[in-house]
Amino acid sequence: MKYTVGDRILLLHSKEEGTVVDIINDKMVLVEVGGTNFPVYLDQIDFPYFHRFTQKKAPLPPKRTPGEEIRKEKPSGVQKPEKGVFLTMLPVFTGHGDEEMVQTLKFHLLNETNRPYNFHLGIWLNNTLFLELRQDIHPFQHTYLADLEFDQLNDNPRLEFTFIPKEADLKLAASYQKTWKVKARQLFLQLGELQQQQKATIDYLLFDKYPLRAETDAYGFSPHEKKKLSTLTSIQSIKDTTPITAKHEVDLHIEKLADNWKSLTNLEILGIQLNEFQHYLDLAISQHQHSMIVIHGVGSGKLRDEVHEILKTVPEVKFFVNQYHPLYGYGATEIFFK
Repeated sequence: MKYTVGDRILLLHSKEEGTVVDIINDKMVLVEVGGTNFPVYLDQIDFPYFHRFTQKKAPLPPKRTPGEEIRKEKPSGVQKPEKGVFLTMLPVFTGHGDEEMVQTLKFHLLNETNRPYNFHLGIWLNNTLFLELRQDIHPFQHTYLADLEFDQLNDNPRLEFTFIPKEADLKLAASYQKTWKVKARQLFLQLGELQQQQKATIDYLLFDKYPLRAETDAYGFSPHEKKKLSTLTSIQSIKDTTPITAKHEVDLHIEKLADNWKSLTNLEILGIQLNEFQHYLDLAISQHQHSMIVIHGVGSGKLRDEVHEILKTVPEVKFFVNQYHPLYGYGATEIFFK
């Protein structure tokens, strides 16, 4: 007998595999296939091994990574031209025909550059902060900012932007500020042209290229700021005709000189401090004072250095010292006059 109980067999007509469970005679066996027992002739079955060996195996599908089935766009090879960053205004009209009026102005920010930015926006109405927004904007994208009712144009609105590059680049300025104010007459003309030309928005260029970082000195002042500083300190104080008495001690801490000092820039603070110093220096010289102490603090040393530079150019100054003092530490300079 070719087969014995327990052999694996293959049904030739259906290609199903089963097991021999009994020998009926020399021409038939009982097989079990898929849980069903039935008799078959020996010429209707065969061992499955040769069939398995000769059967062509279908190739396995290539291994895929997640998302590979999504068709990827081929790079076009054409880079979009950079136009700049724009403030766009979409007027929403109501009424029909000649009675059509602007009801709302919708503001968007459009970035037509290859660089992403973080921006801060403050919308002011009648010099009061109406809305504040901090957000990112990606290359060649636009983002919604806010709505203003048309009647709010009477509140002298202004939009103050501060842009900061999201990607660090030492060649670029750390930040860039831009203010846009509504000019009513110009806006009315633009709205009329908008309807005639059948356009949707009015676009305002905020900047075409983000500014480069200006060269600064050791204290962070650019050449433009230093030039502006010389203008701030160019006002000469009154000498002999002033009724004010010279001081032996002049304190240049900004909180002693200005009430609104927190809203001032570093350059404006330095200008106020140097003007104060120059004024009392002139008084001390005109009133033949023997010496004077100027309190400039320690800080970064910028104010101290500027004070010393001024003293080097004054012929009436005999000498000055900046050494440890029991009252001021190293934060004061004592000046002696001829």
